[in-house]
Amino acid sequence: MDKKVVFDFDKTLIRINSFTHWIFFIWSNSFLTLELRLFFAISRLIFKRKISRNLSHELFKREIILLEYPPDYCSKFSKKLYPYLNKDVMNYLEYFGENNYQIAISSAAPEIYLKEFIQNYITVNQFLVVGATIEEHRLNDNFGEKKVENLIKKGFLDSGEKFDVLFTDSFDDKTLAGLAKEIYLISPDEKSKAEFFKFFPEKIKRKE
Repeated sequence: MDKKVVFDFDKTLIRINSFTHWIFFIWSNSFLTLELRLFFAISRLIFKRKISRNLSHELFKREIILLEYPPDYCSKFSKKLYPYLNKDVMNYLEYFGENNYQIAISSAAPEIYLKEFIQNYITVNQFLVVGATIEEHRLNDNFGEKKVENLIKKGFLDSGEKFDVLFTDSFDDKTLAGLAKEIYLISPDEKSKAEFFKFFPEKIKRKE
């Protein structure tokens, strides 16, 4: 049986929520570089989401992903994310890579910059990267149960298959946690920590 490990990205492999930083980056960068069509499109979406509150998070994220960006935006944003890389978690990732584990990085972060960051800054050679995408005009947010569904769809897991290790910060990954043999909690908030210790106490191998 192949050994397998799954890493979350936001607040696990990196120490921040990358999507909120992405919004600020594309908004400010489009203004500074006079990409005004993009700037006003982002501004309208932010207004609808935060001020008039008539746009759900799901639709907001979908529209943000669908925007057309200059080709260098993702690489520039990756450089801004790099200082937030959790070196401790990165060491674990490298260890599992050296010991022939199959590795998946599964995140609700948009794939448009997630894959760019992983390609540029993760040194392990072979692994699966799954993020939020648009499929048939709908958002596949790769969140909660969707993470398991997408790992099955990508061939990383079989239906109902147990895997060896999960790295995460959030109880939003409870469906994945149910399949993991061991769970490494990386800086969880108090609510998530309490939920993990309530439902999966025997699986917890690290807590911060």
